[in-house]
Amino acid sequence: MSKENRILFAGLAIAFVLPLVLGLLLRWPAWVIVPLLVLVLVGIYRKLVYGTYTAVDQVGVLLDKLGLHRGNPTRDLTANRFARLIEASGNTEVAAEVRQRFDSPSASDTVGGQHTVWSSFSR
Repeated sequence: MSKENRILFAGLAIAFVLPLVLGLLLRWPAWVIVPLLVLVLVGIYRKLVYGTYTAVDQVGVLLDKLGLHRGNPTRDLTANRFARLIEASGNTEVAAEVRQRFDSPSASDTVGGQHTVWSSFSR
């Protein structure tokens, strides 16, 4: 188990126990404790099922919101542009992940920093 997962599970356990401990110490009625406990359990469930979004996931969500769904050739070009922006900000690892995830056009498809659409058709 990674350090991040241990921290996550410890935080979720504290979030689960906190309403119970406070409720018992402060003698809160059940109508206060139970909704708090339910909300915490819903939050824990959402965190464990849906996980956390990485930067690459956020790029995918943004492309979907823009209407560039899978199979759209413009999606690859836009993902490549996002990868270049991310790379220009200094985070080359995330840019490489974006290129890998979205199968962006390779560097051989670019000439002088400009994407050549016709080079992909000539193959």
